[in-house]
Amino acid sequence: MVIDHVQDYCDWCMGPLSEASRIRSRWLGLPIEDAWACNGCLQAGRYHVPPDGWNGPPEEWLAGDQYVLGADDVLVIVNALNEILHGPDAIDDSEFQARTGVPREAARQTFQRLSGSAS
Repeated sequence: MVIDHVQDYCDWCMGPLSEASRIRSRWLGLPIEDAWACNGCLQAGRYHVPPDGWNGPPEEWLAGDQYVLGADDVLVIVNALNEILHGPDAIDDSEFQARTGVPREAARQTFQRLSGSAS
């Protein structure tokens, strides 16, 4: 069965979804069509708690952030991003998205945000 409809509302506040919020919801592992969050609910962290209508036990909710990155974790990520962006074996622009799954600019922005918190 093919579904033509793409969910266009947030399951927490019923606000509109943007393409970016759909991508982020998918990246977070939120169930498609059952628990997608708008930009505001993503920023506020409302997705950590199952939305109304979720039928599973709360302890099985996958977006509960069971693991929080520590300073050492962030440092590893920053160093890895630095290597693939700027190191001697940096990934070429033509291959970057295919190899990492994100555009180079998105990785650069993540590097900039995290490198401020890694020091």
